[in-house]
Amino acid sequence: MGYIYRVISQVFQIPPQTKTILVFLLFLFLLYSSASAQYRRQQFEIVPFAGFLLTSNLQTLDGELKIDNSFDYGAVLDIRLSNDLLIELLYIHSETGVSLKKDYYNIADFLFDMNVEYIQGGVQVETEAGAFRPFAAFTIGATYFNPKDNSYEGNLEFSFTAGGGVKYYFTNNIGVRAQWRFLVPIYFSSASIFCNNGYCGIVVSGGTYLLQYDLTAGLIVSF
Repeated sequence: MGYIYRVISQVFQIPPQTKTILVFLLFLFLLYSSASAQYRRQQFEIVPFAGFLLTSNLQTLDGELKIDNSFDYGAVLDIRLSNDLLIELLYIHSETGVSLKKDYYNIADFLFDMNVEYIQGGVQVETEAGAFRPFAAFTIGATYFNPKDNSYEGNLEFSFTAGGGVKYYFTNNIGVRAQWRFLVPIYFSSASIFCNNGYCGIVVSGGTYLLQYDLTAGLIVSF
């Protein structure tokens, strides 16, 4: 690339600012050419990943339930059905804290630390065939909210995820995957959550959902 840069400069007497732009465009062209190279689509992919999980507040009859943003990690197993369609099995784990901000008060009372686990199954669709592959994924399954304080009961809820990202393959068997994803546990009917020694003082109404989303990156091992 340096040789091409010098030849262009000498022949055409290009101003410095334009030279920089040309070199940048040449870099993008070479990157695109590399990404367009054909790699064999393997039958299985395993992707351990880690990232950051963001969580909205959950409105209850007693006030606003706050679940802290946290680090998350997990793994994906993809099984290829066709050139662009894969079955996706997903597991996500995070550790967070829970507080309750009651109506008419500005102070949130800390309740407990909690593990959150997603177990999901669904599909992934790839949109390109080269080394650089954008994709979209949708899964359904369950989410388990498990307080570390044994005096509180855990909650198992139906949930789904939807998201997308990009995969880049260095070889047929090794690559990287970056993804954003929405994670949505749903309460279908009015219910008490996180009961404490038989007392269930936190109540959510039917149709309430807790919106979470994460940004993750992981290593692809395919075979």
